[in-house]
Amino acid sequence: MQLQKQAFKLLSAVFLTGHALFFSCTSNPDSSHERRLSYTIDTVRIDSKDEILFLQRDLLVSDYSEFEGMLYNFNDRTHHVEQINLNNLTLEKTVPFEQEGPNGTGFWTPDLQAVPGKQLFLGGERTGIYNLKGELQHRFDWTSVTKERGGLLDEERVFYQVVNPNFHHQVFAVVVHDHTSAVSLRRLNSSSKSIQSYNIDPQEHFKSYTLGDLNTYNKWYPKIHLSSIKDHVIVSHEFANDFYVLYPDKDSLISIYYDSPLLPSKVTPTREGDLENSTEDRKNALRNYRSQVVYGPLVFDSKNKHYVRLAASIQYGEKERERYLLPEISDSILYISIFDENFNHLVDQEIPEVKKTGIPKYFTREGALWMYLNVEDELGFIRIIQS
Repeated sequence: MQLQKQAFKLLSAVFLTGHALFFSCTSNPDSSHERRLSYTIDTVRIDSKDEILFLQRDLLVSDYSEFEGMLYNFNDRTHHVEQINLNNLTLEKTVPFEQEGPNGTGFWTPDLQAVPGKQLFLGGERTGIYNLKGELQHRFDWTSVTKERGGLLDEERVFYQVVNPNFHHQVFAVVVHDHTSAVSLRRLNSSSKSIQSYNIDPQEHFKSYTLGDLNTYNKWYPKIHLSSIKDHVIVSHEFANDFYVLYPDKDSLISIYYDSPLLPSKVTPTREGDLENSTEDRKNALRNYRSQVVYGPLVFDSKNKHYVRLAASIQYGEKERERYLLPEISDSILYISIFDENFNHLVDQEIPEVKKTGIPKYFTREGALWMYLNVEDELGFIRIIQS
């Protein structure tokens, strides 16, 4: 079914006024008022032009470019990038990339980011910036930096990477030390061949929520969210609501802590990160964590000039899902949080109309929050539009 420019309603004639919302400011966490949020919800579907879009990763390796109105989605089976035009809701084209050779991206690519000038940042085995012809424009090599200039230790691995258009020839990454289960933010300057390190986990949340034997590689790490927004880089955690903002021009890292009357500040661990037993034990612990709360990344709404973050409490059923650790979602409560441009916490609100989604891939476009939705194996989106 093709819906090139037609939006179909998730709920018929939905116009919703939110319940009482809560406001708190980081400079005065005890202050609060009631606020109300009005929004509409609809869904849209992408016309794939009879092509089969790659949905097996749930758009986790994708990025929306507000410069062009395009969504770029990486297909790790064909090694192509799908360019999807969200102005007319159609597949624009697919861009082939090489795995080997001078323009090669390597055999695993977990990070994709749209950057100005119709270019893509691809992070992974061979990290670099490419044009839309698949041609390498700049290579980032973490292994080229010596230990004396901050180079990585043998026990350290790069997990997630982003670039910021304001800082040429620099890349930022979450780095994990496998022996200590410690995590840090690193900044590679490929011009000076140096790496700086920043402490983005002083409370050791990463270690607390790691499941398995902490002294070996046999463990499951929690997810870290890493994003490049405006002139800064934001790092947050899926099981705690505090986050960290790096301003590279000032070489300044700030931490944001806030109390929410609606959501817990962090998950209560089943055990303090030392669950070493069976895979089933770990799955049960993960279900326990996600039933409390799971936090998504912060994204910036350039129209409304604020940051948006989703959180959810998820309940799982018994039906297993292919390629997933946990069964199908039987129910979930979705929450939306809003922060102003200075990261003051403004709003927490339940979105009761959206169920059984958990926290899918999401981004903002023209004042609306777009959430990934698989519609009978076709690409769709739920849109929450503030009114």
